[in-house]
Amino acid sequence: MKRNRKRTILFILLTAIFTFSIGMFVRQQILYKKNIAGYEKARQIAGVWKNPDMWYNPEESSVLPADFPIQTDLDLEALQSINPDVLGWIMIPDTELSYPLLQGEDNQYYLKRDWTGALDTGGAIFLEVSNNRDFSDFHTIIYGHRMRNGTMFGTLKYYNSPDFWQAHPSIYIVTESHIRQYDIFAAYETPVKGIVFQLELTGREKELIQFCVENSDIQTGLVPEEGTQILTLSTCSQNGYSKRWVVQGYLVETYEWYG
Repeated sequence: MKRNRKRTILFILLTAIFTFSIGMFVRQQILYKKNIAGYEKARQIAGVWKNPDMWYNPEESSVLPADFPIQTDLDLEALQSINPDVLGWIMIPDTELSYPLLQGEDNQYYLKRDWTGALDTGGAIFLEVSNNRDFSDFHTIIYGHRMRNGTMFGTLKYYNSPDFWQAHPSIYIVTESHIRQYDIFAAYETPVKGIVFQLELTGREKELIQFCVENSDIQTGLVPEEGTQILTLSTCSQNGYSKRWVVQGYLVETYEWYG
């Protein structure tokens, strides 16, 4: 009798665990779909086209190269009319990383809110609150979740591969008047209390660059000159809360652009 009772209790526990796991999986899939739908709406509002042939007509401007790899005619004003925290659009060509870029009043708000400010566990892609909105700082940090379905900053995990880096070597940020191109030179895991997340680096610019190059998991052969503006994309490393996975680029070109 005791043995049968133990088996019954064990069966009930296993059934409860299985049911809970299924419920959590279904909930996660629903949240993923909500996040994807929300950002697909952002792309529609901004007029983001999936067809590269529709991205850019070189006859419309002499500012950009004829083979410019990203879409330029984004309607940022339409996004800003919904949420003035939108300051631009960030993208890595030919990847899933193509999102509105925001800056909140702190670094917590957009961890669990989408680009409209609505609650969303996938959060948003957002600029460090201490950074200038015009990207004039020596070191600029942008945060985003590393989603398991590859959305948001999920793309960044692939930069542990030299082949992926060679195929996707640059980060672009489009604002109302400029397009900034950052060439990726480093990718690695780093402590949240290390130099990478220290924004007051006056006199330590060379130290940061040296740290980035020496700790990179990929050897790009690129070393930014001292004083060159650095961009850090930061996401979770899946190795606890004390570390982050970062992909870093340095500014190589700023194009003036007025749509």
